[in-house]
Amino acid sequence: MTKVIGITGGIGSGKSVVSKILQLIGYPVYSSDQRAKEIMHEDQKIIQQLTSLFGNQAYLNKELNRPFIASQIFQDDSKRIQMNQIVHPAVRADFKRWTENQVSHLVFQESALLFETGNYKAFDGVILVTASEKVRLERIKLRDNLSEKEIRGRFNSQMLEEEKKKLTPFVIYNNGDVFLVPQILDLLKRI
Repeated sequence: MTKVIGITGGIGSGKSVVSKILQLIGYPVYSSDQRAKEIMHEDQKIIQQLTSLFGNQAYLNKELNRPFIASQIFQDDSKRIQMNQIVHPAVRADFKRWTENQVSHLVFQESALLFETGNYKAFDGVILVTASEKVRLERIKLRDNLSEKEIRGRFNSQMLEEEKKKLTPFVIYNNGDVFLVPQILDLLKRI
């Protein structure tokens, strides 16, 4: 029986780093964000729905206009919710198909919004990757070249870290002061 484990955490927490380590160890990891991007470029029904929601600026030269979409969803909660209602079901269906093709006894899905959407309940366990707001802020500034105001808008769209910690016993601390690999190996024994 395959166990399905979620990997989540706030923006800039380092969930992608944890996912890469798990892949290096040999576990299959599904990246929800990456697949969502691909689905939003490939699936004509999704493209039509997003264009209907955001207007013709949603796609430029047949490419998703990510800066425009981001500015829309982080300024207007109703648009963020509507977009999630379009994209999340497609990603869930894609993940289900992907999982059926895996042979590992443990598979992982990296997803930023498992707790916010309530989808965490569908997993056999969830790993929360967490880091202080200061550390996350600095990582995002370096990685995404966003202003502090833009970053704080994204923080505000996600559940507080303390609330997430209450929902799972599996927490990895990623402030850079504790090694990740021993934490990950310990969690794998506990899962």
